[in-house]
Amino acid sequence: MNAVSAARTPGDIGIQLVRLAAAFGFSSVFGGLVPRARTPKNQITPLVLVQHMPADWAVRYNERGYLFKDPVFHRLQADPQPFSWADSYASCPIQADRRLVGGEAAEFGLTGGYVVPVITLDERIAAVSFGGDRTTLDPDDAGKLSFAATCAVGRFLQLHASADSPPTPLTPRERECLIWTGEGKTEADIADILGVSTSTISKHIASARDKLHAINKAHAVAVAMKLNMF
Repeated sequence: MNAVSAARTPGDIGIQLVRLAAAFGFSSVFGGLVPRARTPKNQITPLVLVQHMPADWAVRYNERGYLFKDPVFHRLQADPQPFSWADSYASCPIQADRRLVGGEAAEFGLTGGYVVPVITLDERIAAVSFGGDRTTLDPDDAGKLSFAATCAVGRFLQLHASADSPPTPLTPRERECLIWTGEGKTEADIADILGVSTSTISKHIASARDKLHAINKAHAVAVAMKLNMF
């Protein structure tokens, strides 16, 4: 996690994601901002954070425009929660796309995977897709992988948008809310602990997130920890 937070370039983040994938038994990783349908090919490359997969498959995937046929792409349009490749194949509305992409990926040993979607502050979709021959993850591994991937996407977006300016200091209450968030407490839990309304806690967390240039609560906690704010 510290290596991702300290990364100075998208390439550095990609290296850390490849290492992360290997640690969880995956051999490929593909991620970045999800382009909108019919985005021109020359506008897709700047959105990519990492594309680490068998070279021949990468060439085929890119040249034939498989991104918009990929069941993972279809699933990302409708489901902001982490999901497995098997889930995306099952829910893909176009059977031909499921057979095409799933069948050809399997030729390169990519038979299963796990996808972590991230909704950005401006409501864009970003995602990291881990692939290989591992088809299931236990809840603990899924949680760790999701958290790390979310932080990696957050760092990528900071660099991508040149938003890596010094963060504004947090107020004591904003810092307190993030500390409790890092302990796994919900906004309702924190409201009970501090004796205020849930909407007040939501405002404090949203303010802290904005000050830290974070894309969500998990990323805000990671950034605050990196900066030794608590």
